[in-house]
Amino acid sequence: MPRRTLFAALALAIISLTAPPFSFSGTGTSVRDATGKAAGRPGARTPRARPDPLAGVDLGMMVLANGGYGETLADGRRVFFTLIPDLQRFADDLLADNEVPTGAAVVLDAVTGRVLAMAQHRERPVAHGTPDVALDPSPPVASVFKIVTAAALLERGLTVNEEACYHGGSHRLYASNLADAPGDTLCASMAAALGHSINAVFAKLSDRHLTRGAIQAYAEAFGFNRDIPFDVPVPRSKAEIPDDRLERARAAAGFWHSSMSPLHAAMIAQAVANGGAMQRPFIVDRVEDARGKVLHKGAPRLMGRSIREGTSRNLLGAMVETVESGTARKAFRDGRGRPYLPGVSVSGKTGTLNGSDPFRAYSWFVAAAPAQKPEVAVAVLVVNDSAWRIKAAGAAAQILKRYFEKGAAKGKAEKP
Repeated sequence: MPRRTLFAALALAIISLTAPPFSFSGTGTSVRDATGKAAGRPGARTPRARPDPLAGVDLGMMVLANGGYGETLADGRRVFFTLIPDLQRFADDLLADNEVPTGAAVVLDAVTGRVLAMAQHRERPVAHGTPDVALDPSPPVASVFKIVTAAALLERGLTVNEEACYHGGSHRLYASNLADAPGDTLCASMAAALGHSINAVFAKLSDRHLTRGAIQAYAEAFGFNRDIPFDVPVPRSKAEIPDDRLERARAAAGFWHSSMSPLHAAMIAQAVANGGAMQRPFIVDRVEDARGKVLHKGAPRLMGRSIREGTSRNLLGAMVETVESGTARKAFRDGRGRPYLPGVSVSGKTGTLNGSDPFRAYSWFVAAAPAQKPEVAVAVLVVNDSAWRIKAAGAAAQILKRYFEKGAAKGKAEKP
């Protein structure tokens, strides 16, 4: 084989071994000339831009009428939303009745990406232009980021049974947590570390098996640092993985360095639930003009593949431990220890992180259910003060209970 051909073959082999096994569709680009206009064939007529049928849609202006949520715009267009009325009202009331200072709950169809509920609540007024809570990308991802890290570790050849021994790490991670030590008297598998959110295990495993570039690549495969195509504008979620070894391990375990919106959190759960395929979320069922002509019809559309199907199955199985015996066990049981959802297994992940100045207690819960064949993906964010009534896992448990009891019948949106 000629030397050039041999080198090319070796380079291709190295790329195939190190590149993450996913694809993610972009928004597309067009060739532009020196004036900034889209370039075309000489003499070609520039096509007239069609009006955007979704222009002016405001989720804050939707109303419930005739059995469905809708909105009538100033030019007469009528917008019909995908929300399940009973589930939407329940989630709205849950956040309001518990006087959540800031919170949101998003429920997606796990297969299609259709938004079944998008509730949000604020107790305090905010500055004009602040994003809706459900679309605000500023909250820290916290331990939900362990899903990204676990996916990267699994696709680097580890299994959910991979074990690491550790000490400390409950609230802080130090350089000493990355090295084996005589004090490492506790040991846990990756599955147990995911279910019980053991920071030191994820710090060690990521430090030993993942490069900064690998963690960054998998974060972006799950939608960080990318535009989210939605029916209304959504600011980007961010993940910047540091070069510094300790800070990189902290980021992999969920200590800062990343932030996301509740909508994006639900999309991460949806991708895991859907065999690794992340769907474009949509909340508009259709748009009609004043005469009833359909101008836009919402439909499922693949946004990109985040992980392999086998990886998603392993993650779903490991995440069951969160609800069965881990950090969300109490939230999914009544005072007598009986499960809120008998017969329905839930794959979930909690996230908790406190911010200061002013104090804010961020709690997350993302989930897919039923775990064996998910129908829905859920994300709940609750930002509490020092005193609180409900946290994210407890709110998610009640929303899932409502869905499986009453909301599973996905009726079509009715005219407003």
